[in-house]
Amino acid sequence: MKRLYWAQPDTFEAEVDVAVVDDRAVTIDPILFHPDEGGQPADLGTIGDANVLNVELVDGRIVHRLDKSLAAGTYTARVDRQRREHTAGHHTAQHILSGLAEKQFGLKTTSVHIGLQRCTVDFDRKIEWDTVAALERAAMEVVTRNLPVETVFDETDVRSRDDLRAVTSDVIRVVKIADCDKSACCGAHVGTTGQIGVIRLCDVESKKQGTRITFLAGAKALEYSQAETSVLRELRKVANCSTPELPTIFEKALSQTKELAKEVDQLWSQRLPDLAASAEVVEVESSKVGVQIADIPETLVAKLAALIAQATAGAGIAISGVRIAINSETLDAGALLRRIQTVAGGKGGGSPKAANGRLDRGITAGELAAILKGGE
Repeated sequence: MKRLYWAQPDTFEAEVDVAVVDDRAVTIDPILFHPDEGGQPADLGTIGDANVLNVELVDGRIVHRLDKSLAAGTYTARVDRQRREHTAGHHTAQHILSGLAEKQFGLKTTSVHIGLQRCTVDFDRKIEWDTVAALERAAMEVVTRNLPVETVFDETDVRSRDDLRAVTSDVIRVVKIADCDKSACCGAHVGTTGQIGVIRLCDVESKKQGTRITFLAGAKALEYSQAETSVLRELRKVANCSTPELPTIFEKALSQTKELAKEVDQLWSQRLPDLAASAEVVEVESSKVGVQIADIPETLVAKLAALIAQATAGAGIAISGVRIAINSETLDAGALLRRIQTVAGGKGGGSPKAANGRLDRGITAGELAAILKGGE
């Protein structure tokens, strides 16, 4: 069967002969819709008055899953143009990036994902942002040259992208982009690199021994750039500075925030003994349990619980918001936490000496005392 999306990627409508596979599943000839394979999402659209829900490979056939049954016959099939242009443009952009990365920077592609919101390509080595920026510039040069994206068949000495092994198949389809890239591929692509419009490399992260780059192309790249510019404009307004000055101002503000946080923690630490001394004491299993609910930094909740336990020579329970910590010299702290969570919900755990976690809701000192006494 002829795969139109290989040689005629700009064909979005065609008359097709439908053969029924089973209820709401058909094959068509010629094949207009790209299936879900090669890291590229399936095309969607319509065949006659049926919507195409998915296109997949089943036992060597390309099967179209529909939202209603169709009888065998001839129908007009239409591909969702916006979706195809997105996937084809991003897949072609990935070929450009992978080809340039290998030729100019010695980077091997190990994995590819073409998504509807974000796309990624993984390389086999660690790289820095300056390399990513250079790769982006090189990719945009290929776009502006408007090079033809060719499809050829059964070329010798060709390999797949991700495993670097020779390809063995009855039909070997190869995608060529001038001197930029040549590799076996089953995906749909644009006709020329200029149709991509723009390629943006948005992020870089370490991935095991290599690097993952997130990229966008075409309209999605423009949306990303506009959103990024909007954020920068707002930051410039707030900071009253230029874009190049933002990192310095941000670092200074972050440093000041950390110093202020330390000062706040120190001030709260000075108050903890008073909070421990004023804790409400409840008798539980012949043991004193001090309870204090206060709006303190979460980092100090466990420390307050320990101070209360020392002050009561028993157990201490400290709560700030939904954060809870229990320290005990006489009772099982973990068991106390579980008892409270049976009523207030939450997650967490610990040992007989100390336990901590979060509750699903806030709790009052009176309610907490009732819970503790009710478990006796």
